[in-house]
Amino acid sequence: MVRSLRIGHRRFVLSPGVNTVGREPKCTVCINDASVSRGHARITIKDNDVVLEDLASKNGTQVMGETIKGPTPLKDGDEVEFGHVKGWFIVEAGEDPPTTTGL
Repeated sequence: MVRSLRIGHRRFVLSPGVNTVGREPKCTVCINDASVSRGHARITIKDNDVVLEDLASKNGTQVMGETIKGPTPLKDGDEVEFGHVKGWFIVEAGEDPPTTTGL
């Protein structure tokens, strides 16, 4: 199973364990936008459970339009927003992520 965040035209594949979201280049999901904190949020994947947590960011994190206050489960198709940047959490069945090469 491949889990990813789609933000604009970018696709960030998430790994089992802790995935970080923020403006810092070392983040798993690096979003270069002033509304996103350096260390904005954390997505933890353990077995089939995926949990999103805001890390006391200045502009907050939302799931499906609701500001999250604590650890929040994610499910396929959920709209997420980090600061003012929207994206989608996607779960795909295959082991190999789709590519755009050869189109």
